[in-house]
Amino acid sequence: MFIPELLHFFILPIIIGLIGGFSAYLFRIFIQFFSYQYDKIDAIGSIDFYLLSMPLLFYLSHITINNFLRDRANVTIDEIAKKISLLSGRFSFIKGFLVLLFTSLSIGFGVPIGREGPIAKLGGLLSEVFLLTVKTQRINMPIYLSAGVSSAIAATFNAPIAGVIFGIEIIIGRINSYIIIPLVVACATSTMVAREFIGDYTAFYVPPLHYSDAYFKYMPLAGIFFALIALVLTFSLKRMRKLRYKYRYKWKYIIVFIGFFVGVLIVLEPQIKGVGYEYINQIFSAGYKSDTAFEIMASKLLAIILSIGSGIFGGMMSPSIFIGAFGGYWLGGEISHFQTAIDPRVFALVGSAAMLSGVSRAPLRSAVIITELTHSYQMLLPILITSSIAAYIVAKSESGSYFKRGLLQRGIDIEDPGVLNFFNTCKLENYLDKIEPIKPNDVLNKILRRFRKAHSNYLPVVDEENKLIGILSLRDVRKSRLIRTKKRKALKVSNLMSKRPFAISDQSVKEDLYKAISILNADHVPYVKPDGTYVGMININKLLKSMTLHQQGYRIKGFFR
Repeated sequence: MFIPELLHFFILPIIIGLIGGFSAYLFRIFIQFFSYQYDKIDAIGSIDFYLLSMPLLFYLSHITINNFLRDRANVTIDEIAKKISLLSGRFSFIKGFLVLLFTSLSIGFGVPIGREGPIAKLGGLLSEVFLLTVKTQRINMPIYLSAGVSSAIAATFNAPIAGVIFGIEIIIGRINSYIIIPLVVACATSTMVAREFIGDYTAFYVPPLHYSDAYFKYMPLAGIFFALIALVLTFSLKRMRKLRYKYRYKWKYIIVFIGFFVGVLIVLEPQIKGVGYEYINQIFSAGYKSDTAFEIMASKLLAIILSIGSGIFGGMMSPSIFIGAFGGYWLGGEISHFQTAIDPRVFALVGSAAMLSGVSRAPLRSAVIITELTHSYQMLLPILITSSIAAYIVAKSESGSYFKRGLLQRGIDIEDPGVLNFFNTCKLENYLDKIEPIKPNDVLNKILRRFRKAHSNYLPVVDEENKLIGILSLRDVRKSRLIRTKKRKALKVSNLMSKRPFAISDQSVKEDLYKAISILNADHVPYVKPDGTYVGMININKLLKSMTLHQQGYRIKGFFR
């Protein structure tokens, strides 16, 4: 028993951490190599060379991706998490190689995209190859793959805590020491590797900034501002995907013009090329004019929409941080015109976290990443406030966004058209089990017999008017042993039941069903009339089985359409 535990908690996580750390290092080596090649090609060092290099690079990427890949979707952090949650990995080696090649080539040549998503993909892919080689048990694959991806994130940001949080987000709902310890060991190992080979320094230097109550009233404004920018970015990328599909037969010509326009943006605002962390440094050291900061932010936003939207592989995290930093500096500069005590650099720091949170819908991870990146722990409070506001507003605009991670753990992808179609059209009355309710004055001894006959771990509790007033679960029965009494079997249902239970009615919105499936993790959920009268219990397992069959039928129907 000792050897398997040693392997699970330490040996395998250390090896996976080494893989994650060297994935980040390898990616940077590739970027430096292509950056060096670009400098050799552009011998005269003219900024105008981007007008030629960008169209050629965009065209080359498009042709290669379309000829060699069936799955041409960009590699995002969410897509990687979905792959681990739904499929326990199964990363494409060919796609992983092309992502490594073209993302490092694009960044090295100045395309304004990020590197974090592709690095996470590489960490997950190499970890999966190693795990399959050593024939790891399939049940542990999500844990180790999460460790591989998280360790790559930790290494690239020099932020081990953020890496652990990201791993927890992937496998949320099953958090315990069996999962946490391998994540921590892998992220710590990868960070040590990154610090040894890349360097132990912050991504960009932020001088000591001071937060006072004078800033507090402007934090909600910053959160709203970056939520709106994140919504513009998200909507624009979705629109670009639709255009790419609509004009798919002409896209190889259109993408040349898109590449040329991105080149024009780089010529006008050279700061937007590549990852751009060195220009964020200038915000905190030398500063920019407020108008200049806004122009750089707008140019980067447009460039990332065109680049990612056209089908180029690349990450969204670095561009989000860049847009947030310059946008925050502009916002702080405008506020400082009538509030002289305001330092725009505070808004630049807070804005980078808020924008990252709006794009990723992950406020805690975003706040920790920026805090660890800059070592600005004294700014954690405003960072958390703005990140939460931005994530809330963006999530509010998308149906089911709050519950996406929890639903993935149950194998449900609410972005799948077949799944959405099912939830939009299903009639919950078809999935009701007529479980006879119990009364609050029933005694425990009687209820135990009811549980033996019932096909559910939950019994509804109703009053004399048949209104739902509580739920009694087997877990509640188990907890009755903790109640100090000599007459335990004489305990009444009212002493044990959960009062004011969650229930669904015919007037409930779709999000209520998402909540029931992702949070309650129950086999049955009460179904009531609008006035609270008990009707029956929704059989969640029966509902999910029907959803799976509908989803597969929807895909086949769409294939032949």
